[in-house]
Amino acid sequence: MIGAGLALMFAPMAGRETRRHIGDAARKLGTGTKGRVDDLMGAIKGSAGDVGAAIDAGREAFRHSAERTTAEREHA
Repeated sequence: MIGAGLALMFAPMAGRETRRHIGDAARKLGTGTKGRVDDLMGAIKGSAGDVGAAIDAGREAFRHSAERTTAEREHA
């Protein structure tokens, strides 16, 4: 993108046309970057849900194990 911007600046065009090309390139870059950020945020939020589910499952397994250990001690 930087190379494209430099090429536009040094190309033999009128100032108005060059500014328009640079503006178009900047908008395309901004739109593409926003899309990538949105995708990344979605992936992070999805992973956070998976981590939360794993933590809940671990807590449940620990609780079940503790109950089983307590019951075994009472019967011994």
